[in-house]
Amino acid sequence: MFILFVVATLFEGCYTKVYPDEKLAIGQEFLLLFYSVKNKNPMRFSSLNGRSKTFIITKADSIISNEKGWFINEKPYKLLQFEFREIGKDTVHLERENEVFVNKNPEKNQNSIAIQFNNFYYHDTILPLLHHDSLNINNKKFTEYFIFETSLHLKNPEDIKVLYINVSKGFLGFKTLSGEVWVNDEIL
Repeated sequence: MFILFVVATLFEGCYTKVYPDEKLAIGQEFLLLFYSVKNKNPMRFSSLNGRSKTFIITKADSIISNEKGWFINEKPYKLLQFEFREIGKDTVHLERENEVFVNKNPEKNQNSIAIQFNNFYYHDTILPLLHHDSLNINNKKFTEYFIFETSLHLKNPEDIKVLYINVSKGFLGFKTLSGEVWVNDEIL
């Protein structure tokens, strides 16, 4: 049985396919969304009751796995990600780290995005519908926005339930489980 496992492992390692760079290219709409958020550092949000939150990027990575080896290999992929954290004294206890990433799976020719933001979680291979109407967040109006909603059962009133993102301006604002609405102060 052990010999069969070793042979299967060697075969799988030799079978792994190496993809050309164009097959690892992340879709333009995913890249635009990723960079719109990443390039807004720091991010400052405020609520109507005068509270504020600030987030800073702490780490950014670009990872490509696309090589053939002798033993067990990772499936090929390309990943762009950044991690960020909330600064200040009134921070939310996190169930998972705050991060955003976009990914390309060349085997399936599939892009994906994941957003983890103050216990908000979204991961999918399809972006939500791009809205062209006018969105009003705390007396600021926006157009061309996505609405990301988490499907997780949230526990804290401060956990983010809905996130609003614009392709060029990044995070516009969010709504917490308690219904409190926050807007990004950096956006005019």
